[in-house]
Amino acid sequence: MNEPIVRVAQRSFIGARSGNEDSLAAEEHGGKWCLVLSDGAGGHSDGALASRLAVERVISGFRSRPPVDPADLAELVLDAHDAVLAAQRVRRETHPTSGMFATVVVLVLDVANGRAMWGHVGDSRLYHWRAGKLVSVTRDDSVLQAMFDTGVVDAARMRSLAHRNLLLAALGSGNEIEPNVHGPLELGSWDAFLLCTDGWWDGLDTGRIGMFLAQAGSPDEWLDAMRAVMAERADPHQDNYSAIACWVGEKAVGKILENELDTIVARPGSAGGQLATRRK
Repeated sequence: MNEPIVRVAQRSFIGARSGNEDSLAAEEHGGKWCLVLSDGAGGHSDGALASRLAVERVISGFRSRPPVDPADLAELVLDAHDAVLAAQRVRRETHPTSGMFATVVVLVLDVANGRAMWGHVGDSRLYHWRAGKLVSVTRDDSVLQAMFDTGVVDAARMRSLAHRNLLLAALGSGNEIEPNVHGPLELGSWDAFLLCTDGWWDGLDTGRIGMFLAQAGSPDEWLDAMRAVMAERADPHQDNYSAIACWVGEKAVGKILENELDTIVARPGSAGGQLATRRK
């Protein structure tokens, strides 16, 4: 049986900021794929360094030993956390008030065995569609997500809240972190994944992302259609925005039903992933 075709596209834009603190990469090794995206934060270009270190550490760990289970993937994310912490210590020798942090989201595909798993820390997201139906969205490690989960705010108020980008967990944070890891799961006849920073998903509701997916003929077309919306809006406060799109298998011709598009439009994220902790 032939392995399914994997198609990947990626985009990263500076938005209205003076620099781009997002980093991303996609690599194939021995029939396995690793896609990783990170959104950095910090003064003196520390955010750009943090995200770059996170992505480089994930990719180097993948090259050395591709993760085979959730514990392996969690360890890979925690290695990225350690890399950011180490850079913080060096940086604070000359800039005591400096801080660098980063989100991360990682997708690992074992195409030969038809399996996928993913993990994240922070509010960079992974969306998963199967045969045109949205089946999973990562749950943000954010104050906004916690407020939504507890009923403090509803979907209509979320965009107007101050401090809506505050995170409860990030690479480089002083607290112990527990990467959110999901899978492994079996791939279907056509799976579509979108990894993106908050600057990307903040300007697009889930229904619109799904609509563009239904209309696209390739991952590149999918990303370009979404990017056109953000470019047309020309938000003067637009954050950096980056995304990786991945299709596994052949897209079936058809239309996504409206009730499927509306399934989780109002939800900022979904639970269902398992928590994996650092091995001793």
